Amino acid sequence: MPMYYFHVHGPDGTVVDDEGANFLDMAAVREEAVTAVRELVADGIRSGKGPNGREMRVADEAGKLVLTLRFRDA
Repeated sequence: MPMYYFHVHGPDGTVVDDEGANFLDMAAVREEAVTAVRELVADGIRSGKGPNGREMRVADEAGKLVLTLRFRDA
């Protein structure tokens, strides 16, 4: 199974996912990204912050960007 890395990019920099996770296909990758972003947005709202221009950038094993998901779109 291919490995994917879920990096969070925002105005303050990028939080790099060094561990990654294996997914069978891009549908599963997108589902994981949407779930993760929604959790991060909910945590931010609870602490008084909004999406703040952040986005999740998913890269494959080769480092190629395969998905970008803006927090405000999740």
